[in-house]
Amino acid sequence: MTYLMQLVIILLLTKLGAHLSNLLKLPSVIGELLIGVLAGPAVFHLLTPTSFIQYFSEFGVIILMFIAGLEGDLNLLMRYWRPALTVATLGVIFPTVSAAALCIYVFNFQWTTAIFIGLVLSATSVSISVQVLKEMHRLNSREGAIILGAAVADDIMCVILLGICVGLFGSGAAASNQSLPIMLLTKLLFFGAMFVLGKWFVPRFLQFFSKLTASENETTAALILCFGFAALAVALGMSDVLGAYFAGLAISETTFKEKLALKIEPIGYAVFIPVFFVSIGLNISFAGMQHDLIFITSLIIIAIIGKQIGGALGVRLFHLDWSAANVVGAGMISRGEMALVVANVALNTHLIDQNHYTAMIIVTVVTTIIAPFILKIFIQQSDQQQVNSMKLNEVKQ
Repeated sequence: MTYLMQLVIILLLTKLGAHLSNLLKLPSVIGELLIGVLAGPAVFHLLTPTSFIQYFSEFGVIILMFIAGLEGDLNLLMRYWRPALTVATLGVIFPTVSAAALCIYVFNFQWTTAIFIGLVLSATSVSISVQVLKEMHRLNSREGAIILGAAVADDIMCVILLGICVGLFGSGAAASNQSLPIMLLTKLLFFGAMFVLGKWFVPRFLQFFSKLTASENETTAALILCFGFAALAVALGMSDVLGAYFAGLAISETTFKEKLALKIEPIGYAVFIPVFFVSIGLNISFAGMQHDLIFITSLIIIAIIGKQIGGALGVRLFHLDWSAANVVGAGMISRGEMALVVANVALNTHLIDQNHYTAMIIVTVVTTIIAPFILKIFIQQSDQQQVNSMKLNEVKQ
């Protein structure tokens, strides 16, 4: 199948899937994720993961997180940095410890392998949660700010823990190339670069491009910043989506915010972002799954409950109500690129074998597909609680 036909099938089916999801009052991302499962190797085999889809999906998640930053509120993020950091910390501890204990005491794994499996479950990717929050008008809410802030902190913690574990337990080329002090230094350099570039370079860059006579100057400038920040993040050992998010956040503090949001969203949602959602489902395969079904099911349960409890308790420590706590916990459930990175490093350093690597991929994809359902349920409960509270206040008055 040519890459053009792959794109035609993906765009056609994702829009139909999103439409069906909306008719069923589900987030449209659910339909797009399930299209990936149904059209992929797991069911009808219309599509298979290819380098073309991989590259397109990478552009999709970068643009998605860029849009999230573009529509973000930096003041809101700064206001809730303490609960965000707490949520990230507990969201790493709960699933990591629980999964490691399960692997050691139930499935008799070596403790080094168990730690790495736990570490895979500690990673969070809010790309899917961002889409649900956006659809339900919660992206710039208190809960949305905590989820996004916690995701940034979670990413950093996961990278640091990965460096420590590889340095202590790993073997092979991937292990020998890891140096924890250098990793920490590059992370600090990344945040320093994001601050400096975001505050002083981004506004001037946009102003310069706005004065050019070529067409769509500002849109092109925004995409240059998006991909440039993403590339810088990768060069400094961070996730590309983190760089794209900070690029969008920097632009959100300028006068170009509203104009660029209207320009960038059609580019992302018309082509690239649907391919990203489909690519997640394409990684699902049921071949040989029956041999590890109990193991995979147990890890999926721990992955969901660990993040949900860790996130909710982190918010409750700052006296937010349970409805907000549950929304934050659900927003942290989705796994993604960081979990895949950890699993790949564990495989390359001989800390897990190919069978367990496949199991971790399945756990990552399944939790990513389930997460939007859980998040929507808790957002609806939160909205209903607010409505009930308003009615009660009216009665009292």
